[in-house]
Amino acid sequence: MGKLTVTAFLTLDGVVRGPGHVDAQMGAALARWQRRASAFLQVRNVADYCPSAGDLPRHVVTGNLAAEIRRLKAHYDGELQLHASGSLVAELDDLVDEYRLLVFPVVLGEGHPLFPAGAHPLALRPLSTSATSTGVVIQEYAAAGAPTFGSMA
Repeated sequence: MGKLTVTAFLTLDGVVRGPGHVDAQMGAALARWQRRASAFLQVRNVADYCPSAGDLPRHVVTGNLAAEIRRLKAHYDGELQLHASGSLVAELDDLVDEYRLLVFPVVLGEGHPLFPAGAHPLALRPLSTSATSTGVVIQEYAAAGAPTFGSMA
C-alpha cells in the first residue's frame, strides 16, 4: 500500500504560494522527496504544480477524490505525491499520510490557505524541521489522527 504525500509552498500566514526562487537547500529537499515518488497526483485538471515526472505516471482525479485516491494508494507501493493545490488539500481528510511544508518568511494577508476555515481538525507528528539560509523553514509531518486538547487551567 502506497502513501499520499502533500508538498506545499506556504507564506507565514498559511497562504499557498509559489516560491519565486528555490535556493540550493530547498532544491535538495525537493529532489530528495521527488526520488521517493512512484506517481504524481493532480486534482480536477487544475494547473497544479507537478515536478518533471520523467517516466513516472501522473494521475488527474476528476471524480470522487476519496475513492480514486484510495484506489491509487492500493495500486502503488511507494509515494503518490500531490504538490499542493490550495484548499483542495483540506478535502483529502484522512487520506494524506505526510505533509511537507516549505514556509517562506513573508505575510500576504490574503490568498488560498492550505487549510481553510472549516477544515477537519488534524493532529500532526513532526518528522523533521530545518531552515535554509534564506529563512525558509522546511517541515515534514506525519498525519497523526484527531487532535487532543488539554486544559489551560
